[in-house]
Amino acid sequence: MSGTSGSQPSTRIQLAAGFSLSGTQTALALLTGITLFRLWYCTRIGLVADEAYYWVWSKHLAASYRDKGPAIAWTIAAGTRVFGDTEFGVRWLGVLLSAGTGWQLFRMARRLYDERIALWSLVVACIVPLLGVGSVLMTIDSLSVFCWVWAANMFWTALASRKMQHWTGLGLIIGAGFLAKFTNGVQLICIGLFLLWSRPHRRLLVSRQSVAMSAAFVICALPMIWWNMQAGWAQAQALHSRSGVERSFQIHPLQLMRFLVEEAGAFSPLIAAGLTVAVVAMWARHRDEVRVRFLLSQSVPLEVLFAFFSLNKAGKANWAAPALMPGIVLLVVFWSGAVRARPRWRWGVGTAIGLGVLMSAVLQFSYVFHVPRKLDLMHRALGWHDFSDHIQQARARYNVPVLIAHHYSAASMMQFYIPDHPTTYMPKGSESQFDLWPGYKPAPGLRALFVTDNLSPPPAALRAEFDSCAPVEHFWSLHRGWPENEFWIYLLERH
Repeated sequence: MSGTSGSQPSTRIQLAAGFSLSGTQTALALLTGITLFRLWYCTRIGLVADEAYYWVWSKHLAASYRDKGPAIAWTIAAGTRVFGDTEFGVRWLGVLLSAGTGWQLFRMARRLYDERIALWSLVVACIVPLLGVGSVLMTIDSLSVFCWVWAANMFWTALASRKMQHWTGLGLIIGAGFLAKFTNGVQLICIGLFLLWSRPHRRLLVSRQSVAMSAAFVICALPMIWWNMQAGWAQAQALHSRSGVERSFQIHPLQLMRFLVEEAGAFSPLIAAGLTVAVVAMWARHRDEVRVRFLLSQSVPLEVLFAFFSLNKAGKANWAAPALMPGIVLLVVFWSGAVRARPRWRWGVGTAIGLGVLMSAVLQFSYVFHVPRKLDLMHRALGWHDFSDHIQQARARYNVPVLIAHHYSAASMMQFYIPDHPTTYMPKGSESQFDLWPGYKPAPGLRALFVTDNLSPPPAALRAEFDSCAPVEHFWSLHRGWPENEFWIYLLERH
């Protein structure tokens, strides 16, 4: 695209006398090495709650689900079809998607700037704690972030070519991301804002190209639309509930602060601070450049949207994860220029990178050490084999055919980790996908176990279905002999 990126000399990485790699070759080598590590690492920790929940979905394939679109269930079903109902089977496609995300980020930065900027962008993405941990988990973010960066690359191609096939492909990619996470639909707004902002491209805002993009997106979204029509628009109700705007929107500055602090921790504090400075500085100094406007429009609107909703109720740090990818390119561009202008900034940049590496390493390998539970974010992925052993022993001891849990996490973990993968249930009104599946029948003689992670007794509605309810076990699930998560088991009987 004229005036946005010129021909740049290839970056060479000297490895030994007479042997060097280009920036692209180095990126591919880095991605290959880190992907092999992640494929190994993803078998070292148990599933987290959402992974197990989505795995349960994959056993009930549908056009959509109450909480999210169908892409995550379809992907896990494909993965477990190859490698079985194991942690590796659930996760291996997520690891490959993270490699694809890294490559798309590298491509985007190289097209807009050069190989040096692209390589450093990839390095930063590899050390950000949120992305490092997310790369080994099979969650909706794996699909969402990959589709966001891929769509950004396709959008840049579509701007240059104006070809209908590229605009149609752009709509299909955004639609595929939307099937994983509603957030990806915001990318259509980001594109519209860029077209409105960039005068040379403004006429594309209402054009055959934009119609083709929108039509392709709608085609992708048809399974979700059809499913919602059948399910009474259950997703709209779930989205409204998760937004935090239940009755009215209220301003709570401390909620926004909580969201920003959580993001800073997930990104690494110094990287988060550097990113904020870079975005503001690039806006102030270089917003007339088309490529800067492009990156800003692919990043800032999504971050602003979630910051706005966080004024009412704090969002989660991963919600704006797609916005981080174009933001990383702006981060590298700005601080590369700052270091060239003032070499002393190398110390600050090096410290930020070092802290990011340290945080990622500690977070990923905390399962090896006895880290205090409050500081160990990975405890949610540990102890589930021991948990399932406790449930299985109680199940056999009391000859219980029905397993009920207070939360979708325990219900899903029981179903995944107990060897025969029994069907599990939740009390009615759980506001989860379990509500939409057939439940157990409270017939005379029925015995059930209720598993919970809090001291509260089973819900009144559940106790009303049974004649007796008695606690039978209290335990901590263990990992390497260390307590991870606390549970209570109740025996429910109907005479």
